[in-house]
Amino acid sequence: MTTTRSVHPTDLARDLVAAPYLFVEHELRPGAPVPYRRSPDDHRTFIVIGGRVRLECAPGGGTVREYGYLRGWHALPGAAYRFTALGDEPAVVVEAGTVTGPDEESPEPPASTGACVDVDGYRVDKPWGHEIWYTQNLTAPGYALKQIHMTTGHQSSLQSHRRKVETNYVVEGEATVLNGVPAPDDPGAVVDVRSLPRTVHARRSGWSSAADILHRVIALTDYTSVEVSTPELDDVIRWADDTHRGNGRIGTEHAGARA
Repeated sequence: MTTTRSVHPTDLARDLVAAPYLFVEHELRPGAPVPYRRSPDDHRTFIVIGGRVRLECAPGGGTVREYGYLRGWHALPGAAYRFTALGDEPAVVVEAGTVTGPDEESPEPPASTGACVDVDGYRVDKPWGHEIWYTQNLTAPGYALKQIHMTTGHQSSLQSHRRKVETNYVVEGEATVLNGVPAPDDPGAVVDVRSLPRTVHARRSGWSSAADILHRVIALTDYTSVEVSTPELDDVIRWADDTHRGNGRIGTEHAGARA
């Protein structure tokens, strides 16, 4: 059985200098697996954005699960696993994680000292839609991964972050993105939104925002993305917001429900 992918993994954070996390896309031919993999020192999170996959987590492929659209799993440090595209369609999977050590690959399952667990479904309601915080059930993994869903005609706050770095990848719909201008030094400054650079992003395209960069997303259709970031999820400065929310975490948005 072949262990070759249809394409090499695509680096989705390539526009960042020294990206602080891993964020790649795998596209697999129907029936094709990746080799067994193991990351001794790093967490990994996988989300399916096209087709279906079967996960085998060692030892001996004892844990076998199937995942479809916007579902996925965490591979904890030391876990040995592989995944295979199911059915007659290619499978597309995004992978996020830390980058402290090398990965190991082999055709046979290596010794496993970790486990594979399903991603979390912690839901955060927003005025413009909702987020699913996939990594909420991990303890200090070193990165955060979320699903962002925005309904047509809505927009996020115009925001920046003091420390947080993030990369977004569109999996459904289309959005106009304002991004790329440094935030003012004066916290009371008024930003001329009309002067900010704009790009349109559709499925399987994305962008990154470094710390202290202004950015906003405007949904041209119902829109879903997967966002990986550094772990400072409460680090939000809102320069403009349609519902007049302040900076930081908004407690009423966190009901703690699991979707």
